[in-house]
Amino acid sequence: MLLRSFSFASACAVFGVLAACDRGGTADPERPSTTAIRIASFSPAMSATLVDLGCESNIVARSPWCTDVAKSLPVVGDFRDFDAERILLVSPSHIVLQPPLSGINPALESFAKAQGIALVAVQLDRMRDVRQFVSSVAPLASDAARVRARLDAIDAIPLVDVHAPRVVVLVSAEPMLAAGGANYLTDLLPIVHLRNALDAEGWIECSHEALAARDPDLLLGIAEREESVAGLRRALESIPCRASRSGRIVVVVSPELLRPSTRSIDAMRALQSAIDAVLRTTSEQAP
Repeated sequence: MLLRSFSFASACAVFGVLAACDRGGTADPERPSTTAIRIASFSPAMSATLVDLGCESNIVARSPWCTDVAKSLPVVGDFRDFDAERILLVSPSHIVLQPPLSGINPALESFAKAQGIALVAVQLDRMRDVRQFVSSVAPLASDAARVRARLDAIDAIPLVDVHAPRVVVLVSAEPMLAAGGANYLTDLLPIVHLRNALDAEGWIECSHEALAARDPDLLLGIAEREESVAGLRRALESIPCRASRSGRIVVVVSPELLRPSTRSIDAMRALQSAIDAVLRTTSEQAP
């Protein structure tokens, strides 16, 4: 039986589109009003939130995995490394990033300080971290009402209902990787009236037997692309538990749920009808 926990950074090695994120600090993002806001994003999740806040035109450079901005933008860095020459060419006023467990790269800190670039470094493991990032970049957004609305949406996420159906959320079939506790997906589950069947923190590499032992009421697979759906469904169907035998399986393509951003809230809400349909149908079929 295997139930092994990973940090978000480790899990991101499985998902090419996700930038890793663990521990980091924050910096004051405010700059003189005479300075144009030019943002280099080292994080796809942060890019998604910035676009959601109406700051897309301010993003001048990106990480290799940022899919919410133009592909023509130069790639200048990620959570591990950065390209100083390319950064100088785009002349950003801010760099936003999710640092690795070891913290912000000292070379990047020195470089940013020498160039007068503000670093906004925030871990994004939980939805409260997403809220912190939104608050940190609020001075950079021109649409204050939009920022307030997104903060309110995070604050409105309901608390866990201890009587809600228990779900296993699988995000990768090989290896079988599931969302555990202390995870932004776990924070979002109450939106669709579910609670996580896994208690271990972070991202969990699981065996079929370990997941079966949790005896979830529902199995949920989240794929980044359509071509991953079949593999996720096969993996969920092969878990020897009541949920799989009863057909209580939902598999969706939702890249917005594979990165912690303000858009994750709307993406989770969009699952409600599919989840309700499966639970209702299987309940009606039960003897």
